[in-house]
Amino acid sequence: MKPTAQPQTASTERMVDYDRNSFMQDQMVLSKEQQVAALVKAIGPVDPEFQVLDLGCGPAHSAMDAVRPAVNAYRTVSPNGAMAVRHMDQPGNDWNGLLKLVFGKGGYRQAGDHIRTETAVGSFYEEMAAPGSVALATCFAASHWLSRSVPLDAPGTVWFADLDGATRAEMAASARADWTRFLRCRAREIRPGGYLFVSTLGSVPDASEKNGIRASSSKLYRAIHDVAQQMVEDGLLAQSALDRFVFAVWFPTAAEARAPIDEEPDLAEAFTVVEAAVAPAAVNPQDVYIHEIGDAATYAKLYAGYIRGFAESSLRLHLFGPSAEQPEEIDALTEAFFRRLTSYYEAAPGQHAAETMIVMLVAQRR
Repeated sequence: MKPTAQPQTASTERMVDYDRNSFMQDQMVLSKEQQVAALVKAIGPVDPEFQVLDLGCGPAHSAMDAVRPAVNAYRTVSPNGAMAVRHMDQPGNDWNGLLKLVFGKGGYRQAGDHIRTETAVGSFYEEMAAPGSVALATCFAASHWLSRSVPLDAPGTVWFADLDGATRAEMAASARADWTRFLRCRAREIRPGGYLFVSTLGSVPDASEKNGIRASSSKLYRAIHDVAQQMVEDGLLAQSALDRFVFAVWFPTAAEARAPIDEEPDLAEAFTVVEAAVAPAAVNPQDVYIHEIGDAATYAKLYAGYIRGFAESSLRLHLFGPSAEQPEEIDALTEAFFRRLTSYYEAAPGQHAAETMIVMLVAQRR
């Protein structure tokens, strides 16, 4: 096996089967319906149109569940007011699949006329709407992804929360820079009186954990490393590739979520923090699939599908690819990994469960 250089590519490129395997993400969105509706009512009628910017929408039903409360709430304050819903994601998103949901049965376009649907293709680390045009910007289960992969010398982990010393500091700096950039883009896009609503995976202080934080899904990411290390020992993956692979994610604490607004003068001038908090997920907070824990095979398949939905792209690009002699080997390594991961979960239901804590930031544009 010959390790190759890691490509500098977007961290979420090539996500697969996301809709089918996004139970946790959709539950997160559904649990925030009332807060989204309340923000729309607080904004009130907007002339010439009320624009919703759905950042990191993905191709799933969760995008419908993110937008529908805003549409329904706006109809109560402006029954015939014009609305524009702009769904934003990267080029590789399944845009046809998303638009089928938008215009299909149960899609928010069934709510009536005076709604325009737009797509914006790119990165939410860039501006995705005209200055001062957005009334409500939402971002669900997406902003924890960094703008790029971060090749690091990190033997023993694939997970930001278990990094040490200078390596952890380097990734923390990348995460802070990305998050600050995200907020500056929203400061330019959102109109005065409008809101930014972010809900994603978070962390909480915990002195018993490494680095003093307990991050969502720690056991899950440690399971991914365990299976990958087994494949190294069996000669299927390169140790050098695994030692330099870390998922390009950072699950912030509440303090980290609000820090740029508190500490950067331009953002302090642009936004008022309404709320910044971390709380357990509303559904299955200790184990995403605890409702199936009595059936080990089903439990394991659900976890393997869930992990595959968000992780396959990163694993293929930054672990399996650098471990392969030929490009065609990547598919075989992918299948071998997820077979082993399924068996790993089936052998010990509950031992590698994903705890889910949700960080929420609500900020109003001054």
